[in-house]
Amino acid sequence: MHKTLLGPYGKATVVLFTSQFETQLPKLAQLKKQLGISDGKYFSSNGNFDLPIAALDEALATARNGGRPLGIHRRAIACTHVLVTLADVHADLFALIKYSADLLEGFNLTEPAIKELTDLLNRRRHIAWMRHACSDWTETLTKHIARAQDLGLTDPSILNVDINAISAITDPYALEAIAQASNEIVVWYERYRWRTAKTVANNLADLARNDLSPEIVDEQMA
Repeated sequence: MHKTLLGPYGKATVVLFTSQFETQLPKLAQLKKQLGISDGKYFSSNGNFDLPIAALDEALATARNGGRPLGIHRRAIACTHVLVTLADVHADLFALIKYSADLLEGFNLTEPAIKELTDLLNRRRHIAWMRHACSDWTETLTKHIARAQDLGLTDPSILNVDINAISAITDPYALEAIAQASNEIVVWYERYRWRTAKTVANNLADLARNDLSPEIVDEQMA
């Protein structure tokens, strides 16, 4: 049977970490106790499961970039390791705070969810390629005009190109489609993610003058 990131049952909880050295990651025994899990395993982000891990990394980068259409690329968040454990493990508030420097995000995933994300990312990538294909038209045509003048050409189809008109087409080209594709990725992220350590920490900072009562914990993890 072909091995997948989510294991033989096709569903698992995947937690993304970033750490310069593997020895700096939270000890597996600590995580088991904190999250109440009986088993789990770390995988390197550049190992056998690098493609699904890169997809999760890119989804996280998209969400943290506010869904903006530009500046998104693989390894934007630089996930270095993932913990794969039992399906449907819920985030623990105190674990998120304790490991906030290293823990990027957690996801409760199935194989169809991974495929959906892969399809969404590929869709946006194709749209981005469409934009890239015409992004340098104005620069190219401007260079052609200069070259034609140097060569003493008189062909108006080269010399009289309306650069401003071309720019009006290429500047906004496909931006709306890329933004829509990015928003679909953010929707996916919100559906399958844990709450981020940073989000929880920021919320708790607003509650610093209050006791960490069960009611507050429940509200933050809802």
